[in-house]
Amino acid sequence: MRALYAALLFAAIASFVSCTKKSSEAIPLDTSEPLALAPDISWAVVLDPYAAYRPIPSWDSAAAGYCRKGDILQVTGKAAVKESGVWYKFKDGWLSESAVTIYANRYRAESAAVKLK
Repeated sequence: MRALYAALLFAAIASFVSCTKKSSEAIPLDTSEPLALAPDISWAVVLDPYAAYRPIPSWDSAAAGYCRKGDILQVTGKAAVKESGVWYKFKDGWLSESAVTIYANRYRAESAAVKLK
């Protein structure tokens, strides 16, 4: 019985020691985009080859600029329009939900954008 307890104790200590991370294996923190993991900020990846920004969330408004497939954009607003569905606001204008996919953080958006190219 004593040998069994000794073997269990040895196994527990060995598994603990093997699971601890050495200080030389520290994971670096990427601080190039401070809002990348902010819980209240969403990110979008453009799906259309070319998508037109609109000054207001409406298909009837003139194009105010363009973005391309795979572009990663920070969402700054959202509007549900009865006639045309959900629109997302970005720095350069509004895009329809059909033109983008929304992600909870920038790293997920970057991973998805790589798969589009």
